[in-house]
Amino acid sequence: MTLTDVLKDFAYLSVLLMIGYELRKHVVLFQKYFIPSSLIAGVLGMFLSQNWLGTICPFYIPFSSGIGQWSGALVIFVCATMFLGLELNQVGRDGMATTFLAGACHQAQMCVGLAIAALFGLFMKGLPYQFGYMGVWGFYAGHGNATTVGNVIQDAGYWDDAVGVGVTFATIGILCGVIIGMILINWGAKKGYTRQKMDSSYVEKKDITGILPAEQRKPAAMGISNPSVIDPMAFQMMIVGTIIAVSHFLREAIIKVFPFWERIPLYTMCLIMGAIIGVAISKTKYNQYIDRGSMKRISGVALEYAIAMNVATIKLSVLASYLVPILLTSAAITAVTAVICIVLAKKCYGKDWFEMAMGAYGQCTGSLATGLLLIKVLDPNGDTLAAESVSGSSTLGSFWQQPYNTIGPMMILASPVLVTLGTAGFLAVFLAAGTLLFGRTVKKS
Repeated sequence: MTLTDVLKDFAYLSVLLMIGYELRKHVVLFQKYFIPSSLIAGVLGMFLSQNWLGTICPFYIPFSSGIGQWSGALVIFVCATMFLGLELNQVGRDGMATTFLAGACHQAQMCVGLAIAALFGLFMKGLPYQFGYMGVWGFYAGHGNATTVGNVIQDAGYWDDAVGVGVTFATIGILCGVIIGMILINWGAKKGYTRQKMDSSYVEKKDITGILPAEQRKPAAMGISNPSVIDPMAFQMMIVGTIIAVSHFLREAIIKVFPFWERIPLYTMCLIMGAIIGVAISKTKYNQYIDRGSMKRISGVALEYAIAMNVATIKLSVLASYLVPILLTSAAITAVTAVICIVLAKKCYGKDWFEMAMGAYGQCTGSLATGLLLIKVLDPNGDTLAAESVSGSSTLGSFWQQPYNTIGPMMILASPVLVTLGTAGFLAVFLAAGTLLFGRTVKKS
């Protein structure tokens, strides 16, 4: 992939975002269900890509072969800016609560998948018990981890379809995360659970056109540096780039000492270092150099393009031989994840519990980007701590998730009973500890 390929992909996504914006402005259905322009652009790009239109027509959007690398790179900017210039307040407590919530979802997804695999294995020839291990990697962990875990199982010579099934789960997970997430958001809006009024009958013109009236427009960022010395946005980008550089070099140094750290992605290191450096700087006079508004804009731009790219590159190649158990497992995982997120969030958080619940649901069914998308719909101005809490839980969760990723595939092959009992035990621990440590009563207004 060359820089020209990157520029071309950027151009294609930009055109799709522009078309998505126009469709959002004119199509009542999109307005009623608050469908973001980036999601519309992604779906449109998916149908116009080589994987869909290209199979029947010589004319299609020629995304480069490296466009899949965009997701990890763009999420790095989201994570690096997450805590810079932020007044932390409750982030620590809510981030920990979300970690227990997401942990319960991870273990529940594993239990549900294994239970359905055991049930179908009684009468469906050729369905291994390890089939149930792949659902959580598709939903909770996404395409990358589904491919990694699937390859470990395939390389062991036990099950040749592990990667295909894992990627299929990951694709369905993204769709369930966004589509069911939007359905849940509209349900929550009707119940009055959302901070902002989401009833489409009260939609203002600015919510339809996407353009704020002149009297309601506010500065998106504050210029801290003198443009004659360095452009204000370049000054903020300079800070973000430094965070990424520090994270990269520190990660490389840790890998030389602890090779297993290679499985910790760069965006996780950026989130950790962004939090550490952000907190440290907030205690000094240098905090005045960080503009929180600029950080939000950098993160917002990266997120818009990441969402459009992720959806546009979806490949819906379902394995026919596993169609029924895949669909049943996907439905069960989606349902149990939604229930856990809503029930536990209502017990653990205050007035913004629904935003937290939807962010956690998106993270646990698609990816961190999916969770941030749902939060963006509910909280476009960043008035809650949902985005920071969900992002923090994504990092903290990797430390107990990684054993399932590294030694888990071999354990499920060698001792499936031990893995099943251990998973059920951890599920009970996450549910009990989350409720006892962070549970509180939410008073009805």
